[in-house]
Amino acid sequence: MAEAMEHRLAEFAQEFGKLLDPVAFLRDSHPALCTAFLQLHELTVNDGAVSKKHKFLIHAAVTAALHDRGATEMHITGAIHAGAGFQELLETAYTIIPVAGMPAFATFLAAWQAVERARAGEKEGL
Repeated sequence: MAEAMEHRLAEFAQEFGKLLDPVAFLRDSHPALCTAFLQLHELTVNDGAVSKKHKFLIHAAVTAALHDRGATEMHITGAIHAGAGFQELLETAYTIIPVAGMPAFATFLAAWQAVERARAGEKEGL
């Protein structure tokens, strides 16, 4: 079981560019809950009638509407890893404005810029 969870954690970290602190905490404090969370993530985010990419874009919009920049960065990263391009991210950002306002749009843009800076640093080997 521990080996299966470690494999799932590695895939999760790959998807988001890092192992998120709350997930690492679950791994260390309550492995069974961590396994359940990872299973829920896999069941709800993987491709289905709605693609994984679009699910991540939805998650990014929702977390931006909640003004959670860290979670928005994570979901933008997931969307990019799932194949989202510039135009898809831009249109997702625009759709936030009428339902959640400019502050949520600003959260999305700040998160997107942070993701792009991190990706540029990775490309430069920083």
